[in-house]
Amino acid sequence: MKSLPALVRQAVADHADRPAVLLKDGGNLVEVSYRAFGERLDQLACGLLDLGVTAGERVVLLSENCPEWVEADVASLAVGATTVPLYPSLPAEQIAPLVQRVRARLVIVEDQHQYAKIESIREQLPSVERVVVFRPEKLTAAADSYVTWADLAARGAAARDELQPRLAAREAALRESDIATIIFTSGTTGVPKGAMLTHGNLLFNVQTCLQRLHLEAGERFVTFLPLSHVFQRMVTFLGISVGAANLYNESLRALGPNLVKVRPTVLISVPRFLELIRERVSDGIQNKTGLAGVIARWALQVADQVSRAYVEGRPLSGWLKLQQRLAEQRVFSAVREQIGLDRLRFTVAGGAALPPELGRWFYGLGIRICQGYGLTETAPVVTINDPREQLRFDCIGRPVAGIEVKIADDGEILTRGPHVMAGYFEMPAETAEAIDADGWFHTGDIGRWVADGQIQITDRKKNIMVLANGKNVAPVPIESRLLESPLINQLMLIGDHQNVVTALIVPSFEALQREVEAKGESVADRAALCASKTAEKLVRAEISRLSGDLAPFEMVRKFRLLPRELDLEHNEMTPTLKIRRREVLANWASLVAEMAE
Repeated sequence: MKSLPALVRQAVADHADRPAVLLKDGGNLVEVSYRAFGERLDQLACGLLDLGVTAGERVVLLSENCPEWVEADVASLAVGATTVPLYPSLPAEQIAPLVQRVRARLVIVEDQHQYAKIESIREQLPSVERVVVFRPEKLTAAADSYVTWADLAARGAAARDELQPRLAAREAALRESDIATIIFTSGTTGVPKGAMLTHGNLLFNVQTCLQRLHLEAGERFVTFLPLSHVFQRMVTFLGISVGAANLYNESLRALGPNLVKVRPTVLISVPRFLELIRERVSDGIQNKTGLAGVIARWALQVADQVSRAYVEGRPLSGWLKLQQRLAEQRVFSAVREQIGLDRLRFTVAGGAALPPELGRWFYGLGIRICQGYGLTETAPVVTINDPREQLRFDCIGRPVAGIEVKIADDGEILTRGPHVMAGYFEMPAETAEAIDADGWFHTGDIGRWVADGQIQITDRKKNIMVLANGKNVAPVPIESRLLESPLINQLMLIGDHQNVVTALIVPSFEALQREVEAKGESVADRAALCASKTAEKLVRAEISRLSGDLAPFEMVRKFRLLPRELDLEHNEMTPTLKIRRREVLANWASLVAEMAE
């Protein structure tokens, strides 16, 4: 198999009658078969040929998750084009230079919102000749200024007999070394670089992850991480390869109901989303009254004992096994059903460090979290846990088969193999800096091997903070440790050129408010809570509790509680929910300055 379209064609042949796409129709799910999915792709690919899309040209894709996103991706690849996905949250002024750099003639957008962005910068995009719109219902632009997705499919269907031989020839000409996609790194700092990933890069990742994760025919997915991100993109092809059914989640608000509706068997997630689930479940249990509340809180205590024994490798006593069975029958099975995870075999968490306590908490609830690690430049997976093996929640798993990984003298993780990108688009100096003469890709992450062949991430090279006294502090492991507190939701350590380590902390508002009110103090809102001396003492006690074996210079000496979460709206998080440190420092500059005094 030499290309991603070939993978899709094989899946259509092998799973023709299985559902490929799940669509919502009122309260029901409508299934679109792989056979129908394949027919649709052929129509759209022929439509792109009819528009004059050439082999090797770059097609920009700007849309939230939806079935059409995948159709556009696969159809573009089938005609030999290179897909350039952009995050739909990007503002127009950030989109313009990216479209300019790839010199796209065709831009495919979701709706009037994304179309308006392109129109607002159209004078800056001399290469753009056509805009195709998935959902033009609310567009007020002249009808001849864009092509609708439905019209593209109709054009392809009408010309299919004539164009099918050309389509077959384009697909047959594809090779593993051909560039399938250019993905601009969202990054937390610096100018975006366009990682060029080949068909072979992505195919290798699909094949090696299939071996490690043991996916089965007919899996059910809810896709909510951005398809613009390489992890979700690769997993989508992985799901297609085994005939999985996929519902493309339209918004975070819809995610909870969609999970309940689909009841996925595998969930691809990020730690931040898992933290939100834990917060929701824990708050629900804490708010239960009467006997039901007593039983639910007892069950959480049992879960804690069970998960601690698992992490320590201790067998469960007969008494604890009995309690676990009772807790499962009375509480945990119902909780998983309520959140739509009762059929879940495992979830894979990537994109950021998973606090070990979070993995342990979910294990106690009966949900296995496999950590994965990788980068856009590695298509993306470098390491991942096997869900059938003993999980270590403080590690990122073992390297996948067929690649090399080593730890450099300075602790940086290096990797080499068929997963490493072809380079950064038209940035030879940056490519040479990232991939050395021996083919090793320098990840920028600091890590170490542990006894069972897994890797433990200790920090990012660029994250290392240097205090005013010259001491080096690695923030990530400290942040991960402090996030184990039930009173801390998000935090970011600060230390460069300061005398001591400081932190911006977003508390778990409901949990902290309960603790404050238990001390006899009433707070009216989040701002009052964050200004409360009682709240400050409670959080400080948690920091002290979790910092016992840190060096004195590593301990958080000052902090400020933030009255809102760090979020995408304020550009403080990447689309995969990693903290943008530079933006956070800018947005909360006054509080940072207070602590530095």
